[in-house]
Formats: sequence, C-alpha cells, structure tokens
Amino acid sequence: MPELPEVETICLQLKEKILNKKIEDVIVKDKRVIKGISSQCLQKEVKGGVIKDILRRGKVLIILLDKNKSLVVHLRISGWLILSENIEKFARVVFKLDDRRILNFCDRRVLGEIKLLEDWRTLSIIKQMGPEPLSLSKEEFIALFTSKKAKIKPLLMDQEFIAGVGNVYAQESLFCAGIHPERRVDKLKKEELEKLYSCLISILKEAIKRKGSSVDSYRQIDGKEGEYIPFLKVYQRENEACLVCKTTIKRKVIGGRGTYFCPRCQV
Repeated sequence: MPELPEVETICLQLKEKILNKKIEDVIVKDKRVIKGISSQCLQKEVKGGVIKDILRRGKVLIILLDKNKSLVVHLRISGWLILSENIEKFARVVFKLDDRRILNFCDRRVLGEIKLLEDWRTLSIIKQMGPEPLSLSKEEFIALFTSKKAKIKPLLMDQEFIAGVGNVYAQESLFCAGIHPERRVDKLKKEELEKLYSCLISILKEAIKRKGSSVDSYRQIDGKEGEYIPFLKVYQRENEACLVCKTTIKRKVIGGRGTYFCPRCQV
C-alpha cells in the first residue's frame, strides 16, 4: 500500500501540474471504486470543477475543487494515479482536464476508493487519524507512547496513533533504530524512542526525496517507479545478509503483517 512518502510524492507532483485546471469531463469505467455517491452524481458534481488545491492526510489524497467540493482518493493496496494524454490500462475513473491531459485513477485489484464531500475533514477515516509524523517534535513523538503497552511495530502502523506510516517504513525505521519489532512500548527507554524518532523522520524525508518505493503497484504520476527501493535495508530481504552485521534477515508475521528484521541488530 502506498504510504506517506508515496502519497506525498503524488500530492507534490499533481500540485505542480494540475492546479487551477478545469475538469471538463469524468468517465467512470468501474463504479466499484466510487463510494458514498452514485457514479452519475459524481460525474455531474465534478464536471466543470476547477482544481484549487491538493492535500495529503496520512495515506489519503484530497483534491480540493471550487464550489466547496473535495475528491478524497484512497489508493489502498493497488491504486495509483497517472497524468497522461491517454486513458491508461486499469483506469477505473478518468478525469479529462481542459489542457487535454487526463488524470487516470488506476487500480488493478479494484481496492481503492474515491469519495466526493463538501468537507473532507468530516470523513470518519480522517477524523480518527493520529498526528502527522513529520509535524511532530521529538518531545511530542515520545509523549505519544506514554502509557502504551502494545508491541512497537503494530503501534507504529496504527493510523489512529500516527498517520501515514505503514508496513515498509515501520520496518525500516525499527531496523535503523535497532529495535526489535515485537518489543513492548512500555519496555523501551527514552533514548530508544529518541533514536526511533530520528530514524523515522530521516527515512520518511529521504523516501519523499527519492519519490517513494514501488513495492507493489505504486507509480509516480508520469508512470515511473519510485527510486527508494535500493535504499531499503530489511524489507523483503528474508534470508539475505544484514547490511550491517551480515546476520541472516528473518521474516515473521507480527500483528498480521509480514515483518523483516535482523535478529542481531534489533534487540
């Protein structure tokens, strides 16, 4: 699933390319991705709208239109957005712009969602989200863990705890910090949480700089893959040598998700 760096990349790239563009037509090729409104109503309400801003909250993309309308796009596991001159393969919803370009919402497995709202902030998934990690100070980050007793990796992935961190960047941050993904939060020292904060922030920023990780269907808006994959230290490296100590990387299901870690570096 695209995480914070991937959705932020899409957000930044779209802001550069389609702000103040008019949506001249909307083609719904698969109504299964339209939620909370009929496809006919979405077409009627969005057609003629002007794109005024593009935001990200957690893993969710928000396209603000004039007339107090917001398109809320959740890519889920297999969705991506392509800006091109053609209708792309796997396009489920097509937005035709006034400069003859097309914004394609593509989804191979039809798991993503598009909603139309007057106020995107009223959406339950948005209201329940925790703080943005890149907006937190070190002290604010550490304070979040007060009185928590959960295992560290599932907690990092809990969107009501911190928004935007998923399976990939939780694992990479824990490896960087030398923390085993099954450690209980109440057993972590302040110094370990400080290290985790530094690792998480630096990894997220570097992943954004390198346009994200294409570990599944994710692509940049021009169709290119993200460039962060070569910098992943443990994710999907089971049975390979740890880049730090040469110990074999292990995989274990933790909190229902496959998790890669170094049994020597992470304690």
